Amino acid sequence: MPHQTFAARYRATERLAGGRCPIEAGLLCRLADHECRHGRLAFDRSAPCGCWPEEGAVVRALPEGISRSKRRQSERVAA
Repeated sequence: MPHQTFAARYRATERLAGGRCPIEAGLLCRLADHECRHGRLAFDRSAPCGCWPEEGAVVRALPEGISRSKRRQSERVAA
């Protein structure tokens, strides 16, 4: 089997994708292998999701008062 350059593979898969970018079409160099479950890549500049340790996303617990008021509302609805 002859060795093809990346440029040759790119042009061939670009034709298969109808002129679209074959990487974005998922035909070449699949990015999904490197994405988190939110579709972000490491060092992405979009809002942090907490999946990558180097992004430092802040995770905060809800205050206790909110969960108690929700419980009271559900008890009133059930009664």
